Amino acid sequence: MVGMDHTWVTEQLARIDPDAVAEVVAEASVVGLGVSTREAREPFQVAVDITRGLVERGFRVLAFLDNPRVVDRYDRYAAGEDVDLMAALGQAWGPWRTREVVEALAWVRGWNARHPGDRVRVIGVGPSRALPGDYDRVLDAAGAPPRVVELFGVIRTAHDAGEHVLRASGTHPGTPFVELAREAQRLLGPLDPTTDALVAGIVEHHANAIGVGYDAEAEERAAANRLLTAADQGVVLWEGSAHVAATGHMAGGHLRRALSTGYAAVHITFGTGHLRGFDVPAPAAGSLEDVLLRAGGPRTLVPAADTPDGPLRTRLIAGVYEPAKDAGAYHRLPSLRAAFDAVVFLPEVTPVRPLPVAVAPTGL
Repeated sequence: MVGMDHTWVTEQLARIDPDAVAEVVAEASVVGLGVSTREAREPFQVAVDITRGLVERGFRVLAFLDNPRVVDRYDRYAAGEDVDLMAALGQAWGPWRTREVVEALAWVRGWNARHPGDRVRVIGVGPSRALPGDYDRVLDAAGAPPRVVELFGVIRTAHDAGEHVLRASGTHPGTPFVELAREAQRLLGPLDPTTDALVAGIVEHHANAIGVGYDAEAEERAAANRLLTAADQGVVLWEGSAHVAATGHMAGGHLRRALSTGYAAVHITFGTGHLRGFDVPAPAAGSLEDVLLRAGGPRTLVPAADTPDGPLRTRLIAGVYEPAKDAGAYHRLPSLRAAFDAVVFLPEVTPVRPLPVAVAPTGL
């Protein structure tokens, strides 16, 4: 956006308006609500508020790109069952383990209690792989061999932060986790069919880690196909903005090609703030965040079709982000209007509130 006329920004809503966003995207059958970071409280809250507006307009499915075994517990909790939600979240992918998610699911549970014949379902559209609790179940069945306990203690940390994040932070031991998982499998030998399947699942999980055997395009296509099976009920997907963008080969791109205007994508981003112990610097010159921050105050860009055409960069902060390397955190979009149907901008953000480590529920 360097050199582009930015007067268009002043014509956009100078406030955060979740209901205006919900109104713009409500004609779609699947809506992807993407955040530029999962570590900030305010963008997630905007996603929740947009979701409320969509539920009020008839959407009846909330989707997480996470393990269906875990998300099934969320759904049972939302349906009013006596489920230990904190324990279930202890098995979730690390970024979902926050008080903000607890509060959002409590809202869904409350909605369902008030509308027993018209409830909102919660579904998981990620792959069904190993969970943190699977390691404990294997150790219980095998009598906790010391070397296997040691190996599992190392590799299960990948469920808190991916193996690629551990490498970037300098906390990875060096040996690929899949090799450690296979060593544990050899040491354990044949057990019973159920435990053998859990061990095989642990090996598969680490064999498909980012930077090892992870096939991003195949995973995203599979997630999109799972979302399509529920599209007739109105689906809201919570994910990172790169995953929901309606261009490229992530889930959002597959959904746009399958549904055309039946898929809508929303980008919720921010200017500066404080996250997990560091300050986020001012955005790079010419980026979307820079343009919006310099305009002053919050903004809601609806519809994004009214924004200028042309390529631009937007900042995406993931687990491997380092403030000193901010220049490498920008994702190039072919155009704002091609990638997103609406954009919400928050000038400043604060961290999410992590949950304490939970005990694994049995039978998950």
